Amino acid sequence: MNPGRAAAETGATSSAECVARAPSIPSVDWWITSRCNLACDFCYGPVPGRDPVELRDQIVEALAVSSASVVTFCGGEPLLVRKIGDYASALRDGSKSTVLNTNGILLRKRLDQGLKFAFTMVGISIEGSTQEVHGAMRGPGADLAEALDAARFIADSPQVSLKVGTVVSSVNRHDLPSLARVMHGLRPDIWRLYQYSSRGPQNSGQRRHRLSEAAFQEIVDDASLLASPVSVARSSESETQGCLIVDPQGNVLQPSGDNYIRLGNCLDEPLDEIWNKLPARSAIIDNKRWLSILN
Repeated sequence: MNPGRAAAETGATSSAECVARAPSIPSVDWWITSRCNLACDFCYGPVPGRDPVELRDQIVEALAVSSASVVTFCGGEPLLVRKIGDYASALRDGSKSTVLNTNGILLRKRLDQGLKFAFTMVGISIEGSTQEVHGAMRGPGADLAEALDAARFIADSPQVSLKVGTVVSSVNRHDLPSLARVMHGLRPDIWRLYQYSSRGPQNSGQRRHRLSEAAFQEIVDDASLLASPVSVARSSESETQGCLIVDPQGNVLQPSGDNYIRLGNCLDEPLDEIWNKLPARSAIIDNKRWLSILN
C-alpha cells in the first residue's frame, strides 16, 4: 500500500509532515546583548551581565536555518555589539528581513565608524515630544535630539523602513497628542505603541508607569487620528505576550505574566522544532502581522 495513503487512512501523520504543515515563524526577537547605555525603569529586556559572546556565531547560524521571516536585533542596546552589521548581513544573505531596535543615541556614531548597514528596517525608541518627557521615561542619559536625528536619517534612507516605537505609560500619556503631531511630520512607515508592561526582573517602575488597558486603547485611538496618515500598530499588554525571543545564551523565551517562560534552547534543538511544539503560535502570528509592511 502507498505509505501516504496508509497514513491518511489510519489518521497517522509523520513528524516530517507535521513540520511541513506548521506555519513558519513570523519573527524572532534576538536579545543580542544584555548591555545598554541607558537604564530605563520600564525595561523588560535581559538583566545586564556578562554576555556569552562566543555563542553569537552559533545563534546566528540557528536563526539562519530557521523558518523565521524576520529577525529583530534588540536587547539591551544592540549597537553596543561591534559585529552587529556582520550578523545582520549574514541573515540578509539568507533572505531574511532584519530589524534593528535602538534608542538611537549611537546610530550616527556607529555609522561614522563604518557600521555595515544591513537592516531592512530600523526602529527608533521615542517616548516624548520634548526632552523633558523623553528623559522622564528613559532617564538622564536619554537624548531626544539624537533619537530624532537618527529617525530622520533613516526616513531619508532609500530601501530602509523606519519604525518608531513608543512605550505608553502614566508618565507620558499626557504628551501623546504632541508626540502624535511629531509623528505626523516625521512620517515613519509604522508607529508602534506599546502599553507599559511590568514584565521583567529589572522593571522597577511599576508604580509610576502602570496604565490600564482601557486607558491605553483610548490614548492610542486619539493619537492615531492626530498622526494620520501614519500607520499605527498598537500592542496592549496582553498582545505583547505574542513574541518569540532568543536571549544571549540561546534560550528561547515567550512572555508570560510578569516574567518569561523558557521553551528550550536553539543551540540544543532546532528553533522550528521548539516552535512547532508551542501551543500559542497563533498569538505570536497575530502580534506580528504589522511586519507585513516589509513585504
